[in-house]
Amino acid sequence: MLLPLLLACATVSDSADTASEDTSPPAPTTASVELAFVMDFDLVAEMAEPPVGVFRGSIFAEDDATGFGPNEDAVALLDFESDPIDLTATGGPSAVAYVGGELEPGIVWILGCLDTAGDDCECGDPITHPNDNKLEIVVGANPLEVTMELLHPC
Repeated sequence: MLLPLLLACATVSDSADTASEDTSPPAPTTASVELAFVMDFDLVAEMAEPPVGVFRGSIFAEDDATGFGPNEDAVALLDFESDPIDLTATGGPSAVAYVGGELEPGIVWILGCLDTAGDDCECGDPITHPNDNKLEIVVGANPLEVTMELLHPC
C-alpha cells in the first residue's frame, strides 16, 4: 500500500520540476545595428554622379578613431556594405539598408562612403564626417542614421 503512494509522489515531483524549467531563449548580450543613410542635400548639386549606390563602411571602437578618422593601424570591429540606396530626391534618410553585427555595447565610430560608381570611394563620393557618426550602441538592435556631410576630396 505504501509503494503506490511513493510512486505517485515521485510522478508529481518530476512534473513539477519540468514545469519550472525556463525554456525561453537567453537574453541578448551583444549589439546589432540597423543603418539608414542620409546626406546633406546641398551636396547633390556638387556631385558629378547622382547619389545612388552602396555604402561601404566600417565600424570602429571608440579608442580606434578620432574626429579625423581611424587611427593608424586601427582594425575595424566590422566592415560592411549596404543594400543599394538612392538619395537623389531628398538626400534621405534612406530605408534601413544594412542590418548586422554582433558587437560589444559601447561607443563606436561608423565611417565610410557612398560608392556611386561601383569602384570604391573615389573623388566626389559622399563621405562620413567622423564627429557626426560617433554613436553609442546598446545590447540588442540599434536603429541608427549614418550621415554624410562631405564629398571625398580629390
